[in-house]
This record gives sequence, C-alpha cells and structure tokens, in this order.
Amino acid sequence: MPGLPIEVVLFKSENCAGCQAADRLISSKVSELNSGQEAVRLIKYDIDTEEGFKEAEKRGVESTPAVFVSGERYVGEIGDEFFEFLGKKISGKVETQT
Repeated sequence: MPGLPIEVVLFKSENCAGCQAADRLISSKVSELNSGQEAVRLIKYDIDTEEGFKEAEKRGVESTPAVFVSGERYVGEIGDEFFEFLGKKISGKVETQT
C-alpha cells in the first residue's frame, strides 16, 4: 500500500501500569495490522531515559502514556476507540496516496 507505514509513537514509563497496558495493547494491534506488510511503524520512548525525555519535551508530553499517530496526539482510552482512530488514519493514508 502506497503511503504506508504510518507512524505511531508511544511515550511510556517503566513504573507506569497504564503505560504497560497501553504498550501491550498497541503492540498486539500493530502486529496484527502488520501481518503481511508493514502498515504501522511503532516507535516507543521511555521518558525515564535521556532520549525519551528530550523527545517528550519536544512534543509537549506532560504525562504518560501518550500516543501520537502520524504526528497527531491521540487523546482517549487505548482500546476499541483508539483502534478505530488508527484504522481511519491507515485508510486515509492509503486514499491520499492512490
């Protein structure tokens, strides 16, 4: 599919239970979406590292978990609503590239 993969960036902290849950859910969905071809590129930053902290500062992240899809901050629960949002981003990317 032209225009893919889209980029999903997850900011997390090792001591954050919500971050670990979000990481598991997002990683599982990305694996499912990528079966056969890379549709989504998942990038993870641990804000407890220097690199992760600097990247979080650049994007204005103040709490974790924080998720960006194609540069847009996702605000909401990580679950069905997020996966629908992600699906629309993928569909939109394919449509604009064809």
